[in-house]
Amino acid sequence: MAFAIAGLLSAQTVDTPVKMTPEFPLTFPLVKQGDFVTVKFPVMINPITVLKPGMILRTLYIIQQSDDEPNDLGIAHATDEAEAYARSNPSTDSQPKMPYEVAHQLETYRRTVWTTPVNFELAMAQFPTEVMHLIYSLGGKTRERDLLDQRFSFFDGMLVGQPDGSSITVLAVEDDSKSAGAGIQAGDEIVAVGSEPVQHDLITFAILFAQARQNARDMSASSYAITIRSPGQAGTHVVNVAMPPTIKSQLMDGFK
Repeated sequence: MAFAIAGLLSAQTVDTPVKMTPEFPLTFPLVKQGDFVTVKFPVMINPITVLKPGMILRTLYIIQQSDDEPNDLGIAHATDEAEAYARSNPSTDSQPKMPYEVAHQLETYRRTVWTTPVNFELAMAQFPTEVMHLIYSLGGKTRERDLLDQRFSFFDGMLVGQPDGSSITVLAVEDDSKSAGAGIQAGDEIVAVGSEPVQHDLITFAILFAQARQNARDMSASSYAITIRSPGQAGTHVVNVAMPPTIKSQLMDGFK
């Protein structure tokens, strides 16, 4: 396994791993289950993907891209599974052929299975998180066609999960993120986004998060609201998470 880790880490060039509080590799709820690695409790790795106990985590990877082929990773993930991993498909105007090197890397990663949490922790500590992918499968399904591939993407810097199986809890917050700027910290329970309760459901939280940000954009608002309950506090309070500046607001700032 050390050899596999070393081979993957060599792909990193300029980008750096995400910096979170607490540290991302130590916060992610990995646990060994028999011959495989899974998660201790539900955790959301991007706005559409919830990892649940019993799912088999196989490997983490990034694609090494050359300067003259900047779209290799996009080609690899812009098609369906059959097309994405079949190098024999001819190129067409509407469907470019994936470069051989990228296809070979992906095939290697899909056949890799890490059997201990430390492999994932080492990769999480080294990989640039914004381009890191997880290959996993639903419990008991190990055929190649059953493998799933998802990229990590946090909620304005928040990694969220359900340590108690119910409450939507902030597990870690990315340093210098919008959420950190709003005062959100690890251990905070998310009760509502905007004015809507998250209903103890990660997917509901993700939908409300997207809606709140879209509403803020539509109204040219500078922030959106999240209601949280901090550890040791009986009541809740509202924090305002800043929106990225728009072109319009940047232009207006230039006239001040």
